[in-house]
Amino acid sequence: MSKLSFDVTGMHCASCAAAVERAVKKLPGASDVYVNFAANRLTLEAAPELTPEQVADAVRKAGFGAKAAHPAGTAAVPAERKLSFDVTGMHCASCAAAVERAVKKLPGASDVYVNFAANRLTLEAAPELTPEQVADAVRKAGFGAEPVPALPVQTAAPEEEAEARRETFRFTAAIVFAALLSYVAMYEMLHLPFFPLKPEWNALIQILLLLPVVVAGFRFYTSGFRALFRGSPNMDSLIASGTGAAIVYSLWLCAEGRFGHLYFDTAGMIVALIMLGKYLEGRSRRKASGAIRELMRLAPETAIRIEDGREREIPAAFVRKGDLLRVKPGARIPVDGTTVEGTTSVDESMLSGESMPVDKVPGDPLTGGSINRNGSIVMQATRVGDETTLARIIKLVEDAQGSRPPIARLADRISGYFVWCVLSIALVTLLAWLLAGAGFAAALEFALAVLVIACPCALGLATPIAIIVGIGRGARSGILIKSGAVLENAGKISAVVFDKTGTLTVGEPVVNLVRAADGFTEGGVLAAAAAAEKNSSHPLAEAVVRKAEAEKLPLPSAGQFEDRPGYGVSAVIAGKRWLFGNARLMKTEEIDPAAFEKLGVPAGLSLVYAAEEGRPAGVIGIGDRLKPGAADAVERLNALGIETVMLTGDNLPAARAMADELHLASFRAELLPGDKAGIIRELQADGTKVIAMVGDGINDAPALAQADVGIAIGSGTDVAMESADVVLMQSGLDEVPAAIELSRATMRIIRENLFWAFFYNAVGIPLAAGAFYVLLGWRLSPVVGAAAMAASSVTVVLNALRLRNIRLHRAGRK
Repeated sequence: MSKLSFDVTGMHCASCAAAVERAVKKLPGASDVYVNFAANRLTLEAAPELTPEQVADAVRKAGFGAKAAHPAGTAAVPAERKLSFDVTGMHCASCAAAVERAVKKLPGASDVYVNFAANRLTLEAAPELTPEQVADAVRKAGFGAEPVPALPVQTAAPEEEAEARRETFRFTAAIVFAALLSYVAMYEMLHLPFFPLKPEWNALIQILLLLPVVVAGFRFYTSGFRALFRGSPNMDSLIASGTGAAIVYSLWLCAEGRFGHLYFDTAGMIVALIMLGKYLEGRSRRKASGAIRELMRLAPETAIRIEDGREREIPAAFVRKGDLLRVKPGARIPVDGTTVEGTTSVDESMLSGESMPVDKVPGDPLTGGSINRNGSIVMQATRVGDETTLARIIKLVEDAQGSRPPIARLADRISGYFVWCVLSIALVTLLAWLLAGAGFAAALEFALAVLVIACPCALGLATPIAIIVGIGRGARSGILIKSGAVLENAGKISAVVFDKTGTLTVGEPVVNLVRAADGFTEGGVLAAAAAAEKNSSHPLAEAVVRKAEAEKLPLPSAGQFEDRPGYGVSAVIAGKRWLFGNARLMKTEEIDPAAFEKLGVPAGLSLVYAAEEGRPAGVIGIGDRLKPGAADAVERLNALGIETVMLTGDNLPAARAMADELHLASFRAELLPGDKAGIIRELQADGTKVIAMVGDGINDAPALAQADVGIAIGSGTDVAMESADVVLMQSGLDEVPAAIELSRATMRIIRENLFWAFFYNAVGIPLAAGAFYVLLGWRLSPVVGAAAMAASSVTVVLNALRLRNIRLHRAGRK
């Protein structure tokens, strides 16, 4: 199965999204189909036999547009070998054909295509074909060629900006003419100044003023009636059928010579108000998805490459692995790499949320998109294009914002049938009032109010818009949440399990003391331990070796080395077999760990016991520093009512000392690497707890995957980050409580939105139908209904936007 994503155009309400889902679900091999109305994004799992073209065709047959979503960060780089260029100077299809012919002649070029409408050249390129060669070929053919940046740097596509300008013009025209229309229709009733007109001339002026409004909102009618005739009505169908009926009825009255009560002004105001609501909703939705655009703006368009000792400015998309790049003060780092020459401080706040600049010296890693604050440096590119950290973050955020959490399923199911229900209710309303003797005009007014007050958009936007804003807010703070389902689960976390080394602690242990038994010296025990441990990669072993080197101890030769994961090591030194490890190792060799207690090692240290030929030789006490903010993070979690647990391979006294210092609810010590996932399963056994695991190492990956929510800290390995559901870009624990608070706040907004959407429709539709008119005399004008409908979806979006300004607690930075 492969995951496919498409940008869908032409959707105007949640019913449109449901229609697209139904069309794609019918395709053989399609599963887990989801349309995010707020993001206009279709995602699905596709069997090998289902092609993207088949999916796009199904969407188009349903009446909408579909374009394969361009993966974030895809670029003109050897990793994918798909090159893209913006071509300038083309004026017709023949120009596009000339560009194609020129590029096809290049060795290594295949699948060359020039989209004349989009001025875009794409091709598959062999590794030996460089972007510069392609650009040169296009220029020699008489045209310009600029590579598509490794990451988009525009805030919006030009066509989107143009469409936004057109939409502004249309809704402005509709509002102006609808206001004039209402004035002409109501001036006499309200005793407003105007020229005296005969009724038939007044009606004619109303029709003339209505025409621009209908033209401005013509897409309601084309989209609405097309969807209705296909059997998949949407919100546009409600507006089109309602206002269309009002216009046709008014024209019929005019033909009959009855000009007393026309509905031209009602139809005009409904269209104008809906357009105003859609305009405000669109602006708010663009603001809601601003996190992606902010991340995209971090990618610089150019880089300075050093070639044969000379510096040359090139498009950032031309950077290849291994290139040497000059980064001047104030410039953005173009790609991921390593500092080669010079020292500086780098602002990584837009990626990690950490405001303090990070000092960089030769050998230190650099992240693309961060800002070089002061020194001029030379770096070597190690990751380019969609391999960079920034590209992976954008892809992760894009995927997460397009995902559907479980809480959305009910609203999505209702949205799929909502419009049919409203149409049925409107028809029943019309017939009921006719049978009640209210007359056709009154019955039509009630039915029209039902059609225009119903709002499937509020239901369809309630969840996805909050997901988009919440995940975007997290991304700006260095909290990467991988899906809507994870966001929902994170809000339910009842226990957080921490790995100790590298997570709660700095992860760089140091030897604090050495004790020797009778007949041995401290230097001798340390030298023997370093001789054996230098063959091990365990952090405690490395601490022993560093201590021996710092004291400049001569190390004896060690042979027959054996590494015993979870226990320690053994080696033969000077013809005698030595053991270095924990209490478990001693027990397996029938050495009583209690024999070491008389050496007087204080609690709170990790102990490496040393034994020669089965005889206790000494003990090495190794300590680790708590990470800054770890205690505050645990304190905050405790305040949130979340149980905190520590898992460690350390001995029991050391683990207890740290648990007491941090005020942890519980801990488990002397664990083997494979034990952590099993303990997570134990905690999950009763099914009442949602468990989060926080870790950073390769040995944490199974536990991260087993937990309901796996949280990897940014200093961790790629394996841990791939296994986790939440990635914290900082190496500290500041964002663990912040991530949970953000999740809870997002779920609270979703519940508020869903309540408002259901409550609005549950009350508004009966009110519009006249259910309260008989008892209380309450009657809703269709124009007021249209205003309420426009306000409902805008209200849902604005409520979600509150998440952008939510103040997240940062442990240690209250």
